Amino acid sequence: MTKSSISVALVSFITFSGHVYAQQGCQLEHNATPSQTKLYTQCLDTKINQAKYTQGTWIQKRKYELTKLEEQSGNTQVLSLFLRSVSNHEKYIEASCQWRYILKLPNASKAAIDYKLCELDLIEQFTNVLKTPI
Repeated sequence: MTKSSISVALVSFITFSGHVYAQQGCQLEHNATPSQTKLYTQCLDTKINQAKYTQGTWIQKRKYELTKLEEQSGNTQVLSLFLRSVSNHEKYIEASCQWRYILKLPNASKAAIDYKLCELDLIEQFTNVLKTPI
């Protein structure tokens, strides 16, 4: 095996392990070691990526539907308002989770975990709104 194939195999294993861990649910014990905390934050990252992917799918679906409605009705406001709401929601997530992060400083691990939990929760909330039929 070459170094590059070993690297690819290792990255694949780590990615697969993270996905399996995320599917089982992320859990952090009260007196977690730094390595357990690191695994937990990686698990949260995996869940956030999965949630963003799902959200992106719903955003594309709604964009497609609104584009079709725009073509049929001639109303050009709806799609632009939808796109603005998506952009504003991304800004809201960042600002809303940042103040929670700052509250937990100087404990960077706790701050990062709270930020990730906030981000995941708000992504999932917005995805549920996107799932509401037009």
